[in-house]
Amino acid sequence: MTLDTNDTEIDNDTGGMCGGLTLIELVITISLAGILGIPVGVLLSEQLGAAIHARDASVAMNLARAELERLESFNDFCHPETALTASSGVVVAFPAYPSYVVTRIVSCQTGDCTSTCGTPSNANNGIKRVEIRVTKTGSTAPLASLITYRTKFVLYGS
Repeated sequence: MTLDTNDTEIDNDTGGMCGGLTLIELVITISLAGILGIPVGVLLSEQLGAAIHARDASVAMNLARAELERLESFNDFCHPETALTASSGVVVAFPAYPSYVVTRIVSCQTGDCTSTCGTPSNANNGIKRVEIRVTKTGSTAPLASLITYRTKFVLYGS
């Protein structure tokens, strides 16, 4: 290597300047970065969306389980919390999770679900269907839905 009059290095083998990139090299480098960068960006975006959906589904399922366990703890067919509801259901509040809507829908599947809960009868044992639905606030698509059945009396034989 030698220096010219402006103190710039000159490569004696090629006669050109050392240490820089040509325009072609820069264009190729930027093109490759763009070609490889777009799929990686799409992949990361899809992965993030799937992770957020998985988190929402997990939280929704746990909220539905919590409400169902709370209702099961009453162990009473006639408890006011398991009273028949309209088809739209009753919204249950979970203040720690304001972005989720938990709805309890209680319907009578068969028999008498509204009479007093006195002595057992062998004719009109009601069966209630209790459904817990969890959605995101502002959405109608359910993230989780659990269903159980309750009855007043279970009579075997007679």
